[in-house]
Amino acid sequence: MLMPLERLRSILELLFREGVLVGERDGCPRRTHPQLPGVANVEVRRAMASLRSRGLVRQTAAWRHLYWYLTDAGVAHLRQYLRLPPDVVPRSLQRVPRPAVPRPEARRATATAAAGTHRARPAGGDRLYRRKDEGEGHVERVAVTAGQGLSQPPP
Repeated sequence: MLMPLERLRSILELLFREGVLVGERDGCPRRTHPQLPGVANVEVRRAMASLRSRGLVRQTAAWRHLYWYLTDAGVAHLRQYLRLPPDVVPRSLQRVPRPAVPRPEARRATATAAAGTHRARPAGGDRLYRRKDEGEGHVERVAVTAGQGLSQPPP
């Protein structure tokens, strides 16, 4: 498909800047691309088909949309075509510095210290879920009555 070089260049610049391009799967030639004013959606699809046939982008389809992802060869080709320096990389390949997060153990300890109160444990303690006492070797029965909570076993 023949298209003006300004439109092709704007498509390729957007693709390189973001690293990913989305296009609606629609054959209507009058519909414009939402991210590129003045460029038809059909022109975006044809430009991406050309790059896809050369192995510079990878295409994924989902319902009514097509997604194109730059490959490493595509990054090198567009960097040369757009005359960009080697330190410029697409947004999808940039590393985002994450703030230092304390370890989960430290967070948990500070959260319980900040709360100040711990949840009260039942009178039976950990015997409620254990089957045998460690020293006795028999099963202890605990009766629960409605409305009164936990009670002691009968004598």
